[in-house]
Amino acid sequence: MGPMRFPESIQYAGSNETIPINDMKLTFQLAEVMNQLNKGQPNYTVNFIPWIQNSPNGLYYFSGLKGTDGLPPTATEIKNNPKFAIAISADPIVGNITDQISQIACDPKIMAAAAKNVFTAYKAFLNTGLGGLGGDDWSEFGYFHNHLKYSLNATDQALNGGDFGGYGGNSFWEFMFGLSQLPNSFYPHVGPFTTFGRSIERAEFLPNSSQVQLSWKNNYTDTAFQNEVYDYAMISAPFSKVRSWRFPNTKFNPTLKNAITAMPYDAVCKVRRLPFAYEPSGSLYKVALQFSTRFWEHYRQPIYGSCSTATDIPGIGSICYPSYKINSTGPGVMQASYTSADFGIRFASWPEHEHVQYVLNAMIEIHGEVAREQYTGKYSRKCWALDPLESASWASPSIGMHKLYIPTYFETENNMIFIGEHTSYTHAWIASALESGIRGSVQLLLELGLVDEAKAITEKFMARWISV
Repeated sequence: MGPMRFPESIQYAGSNETIPINDMKLTFQLAEVMNQLNKGQPNYTVNFIPWIQNSPNGLYYFSGLKGTDGLPPTATEIKNNPKFAIAISADPIVGNITDQISQIACDPKIMAAAAKNVFTAYKAFLNTGLGGLGGDDWSEFGYFHNHLKYSLNATDQALNGGDFGGYGGNSFWEFMFGLSQLPNSFYPHVGPFTTFGRSIERAEFLPNSSQVQLSWKNNYTDTAFQNEVYDYAMISAPFSKVRSWRFPNTKFNPTLKNAITAMPYDAVCKVRRLPFAYEPSGSLYKVALQFSTRFWEHYRQPIYGSCSTATDIPGIGSICYPSYKINSTGPGVMQASYTSADFGIRFASWPEHEHVQYVLNAMIEIHGEVAREQYTGKYSRKCWALDPLESASWASPSIGMHKLYIPTYFETENNMIFIGEHTSYTHAWIASALESGIRGSVQLLLELGLVDEAKAITEKFMARWISV
C-alpha cells in the first residue's frame, strides 16, 4: 500500500514541451542499478508498467445525480453538457481567492522549474515566492487574510473548499507486482547482514568511545534492554516514531530536537487492493475491494484504469481502478477509498468490518447493484495511523519548518545521521526518501574522510539528473 504512481514527465496546456521530472528519475535509476546487480533473477527484478492517471469516462457522483442508465455522468459529460452542472451558490470574492490559490499552486513556471531541478526551485520559492515575501514565511491563511486583507469568512471558505494541487504529470509508471519488489531487490546483497524484527527504543551517544549504543527489548514485557554498539547510526525511522525514543545522556541542538518532536504528519486511511495488486500511500486510509469481474471496463463508456471517479460521499476520497491487465478476465480489484487528513484519523476509530461495509455501500451507490452482486467478500484495509512502524503517513511540515529544519539534517550530531522522506525537500515520495539516503550516505562518507567515494555517489545518483 505504498506509493502507487511515479510521474515521469509533465506537459502544460498550451505548451508543446514535455518536461522530465528529474528528481523522480532517482527511483527509476535505482531499479536499473538493482536489476544490473541481480542479473535478471526473476524474484528480484524490478519492472514498471504504465499507470493510467486520468480517464474521460471516470464517474462524477455529486448531489446524487445520475443519468437514465443509472450511472453518474462521466467527467466528459460534465465538461460538455450544461444539464449536468450542479448549481452552487458561491461568493465571487471566494472565487477570487481560489483563482489566486490555483495561480500560485499550479504556476506552470514554478512547476516546470521544480520538474527540472526541485532543489533550486525550492530555494527560489523560499527566498522570493509569493511576490518576494518568501514562500515558507506565510501560511495560506496568513497570506490571504492578513496580507491581502480578505475577510475571515471568505478566506475560510476558499481554503477549505477544495484541492488545488493534484498530481502533476502526463506520464506515470507503477511497479509490477507491487512496491515490495524494490526493497526485495536488495535482499541478496544486504539480507545476510541485516537484523530484522528489532524495534529500537533508545539511542545513546557514548563520548568515551565516540560510538552509538542502540537499545531494544526482545519482548515488550521484558524489563531489561538488549544493547549493541556501533560507530555511527543512520536513522531512517520517521520522526513520528523517533520522538518516542529515549536519548539518555545525549544532547541535540534545539533545532534538531524540535524537528524530531514537532514535525507534523499527515494521516491517511485506505480500504485497498489485496496483497497481489499494486498500490498507493499518507494519516492515510486505503480500502480495496475485490469483484468477480472488472465490470467498470464493460460499461457503455468503459473506465480503463485511472483515479478519475469522484464523489461527495463523505470520507471516500479517491477511487482508483487498476491499470494492469486491462480487459483481462477473472477478478478485479478497485481501490474503493483513499482518504487522508481528518478522515484519515477518524476512520482509525471505526471497526474494520464497519469501515469496509461503509465503503462497499458507497461503491454500490455509485456503480449500481453490479457492485453488490460481484463483490467477492475479499478486501484489504490500510490505516497508517495504526501501523506500529509508522504511526502516521508522511511528513507535512508547517510554516517555516523547511527553512529552519532542513539545514540541521546536514549536520551529524552524536554520530547520528537522520534520513527519510521527512528530512527531504519533498515529501510522500520514494524519490524523497532516496534523495535523503544519498545525502546521508555522502554525509557519513565525509565524516569518515572518504571524499572521493562521496563524490562518486553524488555523481552517480544526483549529478546525472540534478545539479545543486
